[in-house]
Amino acid sequence: PGNRSESFEHVKYVIEGFEDVGEGYFIRIWQRLTGRPWHILDTARCSIRETIPGDVDGFYEIYAHPSITEYMEGLCRTREEQRAYIETYAETVYGFYDFGMWTVLLRETGQVIGRAGISMGERFEEPELGFVIGQPWQRQGLATEVCRGILEYARELGFQRINALVHPDNQKSRGLLEKLGFVCEKKR
Repeated sequence: PGNRSESFEHVKYVIEGFEDVGEGYFIRIWQRLTGRPWHILDTARCSIRETIPGDVDGFYEIYAHPSITEYMEGLCRTREEQRAYIETYAETVYGFYDFGMWTVLLRETGQVIGRAGISMGERFEEPELGFVIGQPWQRQGLATEVCRGILEYARELGFQRINALVHPDNQKSRGLLEKLGFVCEKKR
């Protein structure tokens, strides 16, 4: 009560009461403030965590295959721009929502094989599922495995509905979404 009129413009976190805040929350704040990515979840073969600038080289290898950007945007023009984008994204999106697009790694090797997650877009009030798995790892069920894990995680966050946008010609993504239980509500 004594400082409610003061500016907290540069404060990243404010806690009004500690009764509902667990130890895990403080650890995650510490991780975020020290640049350590949050581990989101593991599937049988993959690990999903927040994206870090060190993932950029792996992303450029994945996005180099023409099929990856056939129905979606590519990365920034330069790796330096992409690293800066990731740093800003971590601070603004992860910092505000505690979710977003994450990095997908093979658990066995730690190799970056894709990106997936949920994000708030301008088109819907509910979050959107997004995913891309690099060409060498496609047709192995990894996208299905990862997306199922993310949808379960989204339910744990309290989301009852998740959207996905897919180009009508993108048969692979449409098939995956149907396998996950998505139904087409609107065609543009």
